[in-house]
Amino acid sequence: MLNIAICDDEKYICDFLKKSVTDCLAKADLEGSISVFDDGQPLCDLYKEGKASFDLILLDITMKKCDGMTAAKLIRSIDSKVMIVFVTASAEFVFSGYEVRAFRYILKPELLHGFSGVFRECLEELTKSNEVRFTFQKASETVSVPLRDIIYFESDKRIINIVTANEEYSFYGRLNDIEEQLKKQDFVRCHQSYLVNAKKIASIKVNELTLTNKKTVPVSKRRAKETNEAFLWAMR
Repeated sequence: MLNIAICDDEKYICDFLKKSVTDCLAKADLEGSISVFDDGQPLCDLYKEGKASFDLILLDITMKKCDGMTAAKLIRSIDSKVMIVFVTASAEFVFSGYEVRAFRYILKPELLHGFSGVFRECLEELTKSNEVRFTFQKASETVSVPLRDIIYFESDKRIINIVTANEEYSFYGRLNDIEEQLKKQDFVRCHQSYLVNAKKIASIKVNELTLTNKKTVPVSKRRAKETNEAFLWAMR
C-alpha cells in the first residue's frame, strides 16, 4: 500500500492528479491511499504532530498561504525518505528543489501528456527501495528471497521447491497458501503442482509453457486461459 499526498490550491489540478494517480496505480496493479490538501499548512501540521506517513508527495510550489517550498523544507527536516515531486506552473523555482532533494518536477502545462511518465519513474524508484520478498521458514532458519528472482514454485506433496536462476530452496508448505499470498503479484497457477512467475515465461503452447531457465512446465486445460492472460499482461 502506497500512501500518496496531493497538495495544490487549485481544485481542478487536485482532481486531475487524483484521477491520474488512481489510474496509474490500477495499471501497475498497486494499491494506494490518496490524501488531498489545498494548502501546505495542514500537511505540515500532520508532520509536526507525527501523524504523516507518506511515500510520495505531489506538491505545488506557489500556493497563497503556505507555499510548497516552505512546506517541503519543514517536511524534509522531519522525514528524510519521503519522495517529493514538485508540480508547478513555472520553472522559476525548480533549482530550489535541490535544497529539499526533490525527486522530480513537472510543469502544469505538461501534466496532460507528461504526468504518467513521471509517476511511472516514481513507482519504479519506490518499488526498488521497497523490494518485495518471499519469506519462509526452513527448519530453524528464516530465508528471504526477492520475489522478482523466483522463476517458479513446485509442489511435491508437502514439500515446496523454489527455483531461481542461481539457487533452489525447499521447505514444508502448501502451494494453495502461497498462491493466495501472491495473488496480487505476477504469479499464475498454471497447474496443480506449479505456480510460475509470469514475467519468467518465455513461451506458451497448448498444454505446456517454457520458462526463461529452459524448464518446461505443464499447463492444465482448466488453467490455460488464466495462464495466457497472465503471460500477456506481464509482457505489457
